[in-house]
Amino acid sequence: MNEKRHAFVISDRTGLTAEAMAHSLLSQFPKVDFQTRLVPFIDSLDKAKELVREIDVVAGETGMKPLVFVTLVDDAIRMIINQSESVVFDLFDTFIGPMERELGLESSHSVGKSHGVSDNKAYTSRIAAVHFAMQTDDGLETDHYNLSDLIVIGVSRCGKTPTSLYLSLHYGLFVSNYPLTENELLSKRLPEVLVQQREKVFGLTIDPQRLLQIRQERYKGDSYSSVQTCQQEVAQAENIFRTARIPYLNTTRMSVEEIGATIIHKAGLRRRIVV
Repeated sequence: MNEKRHAFVISDRTGLTAEAMAHSLLSQFPKVDFQTRLVPFIDSLDKAKELVREIDVVAGETGMKPLVFVTLVDDAIRMIINQSESVVFDLFDTFIGPMERELGLESSHSVGKSHGVSDNKAYTSRIAAVHFAMQTDDGLETDHYNLSDLIVIGVSRCGKTPTSLYLSLHYGLFVSNYPLTENELLSKRLPEVLVQQREKVFGLTIDPQRLLQIRQERYKGDSYSSVQTCQQEVAQAENIFRTARIPYLNTTRMSVEEIGATIIHKAGLRRRIVV
C-alpha cells in the first residue's frame, strides 16, 4: 500500500503555475499517495491565517507535516504560511532570488503575471486560435484548411478535439481536426480533402482496447463500440498513415500536454504566442 501524504498548493492568484510545478515534482514519487489540494487567491493576511489553521489541523490529525507549495509575492503572507506546521517549498523564491542576482535587477513582484492578460495582442491571438479550432472541429469547414498550422486526423474518440484545443490555447496555433470515416478507412487512402494539405497532417492512433473503453462509456451495445470495430478502425487508420507517410503518435498512455508537446517537436512547429 502506498504511503499517504497531504500537499497544499497555495497561490495569490489562480495557482496554475504552482499546480503545474507541484504536480511535476510530486509525480516523481509514485509510491506516495498524495492528497493534493489547490488553494488559489490567498491574497490577504486573514485568508493566510485561516489556511494555516487548516494546515495545522491536517498535521495534527495525520502526525505528518503536509507539503506546501507556494507562489506568493506578498512577503507578509508568505511569512504567515511559513509559520504553519508544514514543509514549505517556495517556488518563486527558489528561482526569483538567483535570477535577480544574475540580472542585477529586482523583479516586479507583481501578482498574477504568469497568467494575466499582460499582452493584449498575444491574448487576442490565443482566442482567435481557439475559435478556429472549434470552427474546424471534427471535419467542419474544410475550406479553411489553408489557414491551418496543423490538421490532426484519426478515428473517432482517439483524442483529436482535446489535442486541437490544447495546442490552440497554449501555443496559439491554428489547428483543425478531421475524423476518418468508415468509407475513408475502407479506401485505404488519405482523404482527398487532405491531399493538398498533406504537409500539415498529423495522425493520432490509440490502443484498440483503450478505444473500446472510451466508446463504451457513451455508446455501449452499439457496433461502433465493439471490439472488432475498434481493432479494425485502428489498423486501417495506421495503414493510411504509413501509406501516405503521415507522422503519427499513439496517445494511449499520454496526457494531452504530452501529446501536444510531442506533436510540436515531431512536426517542427513553433508556438505563435509567448507564454
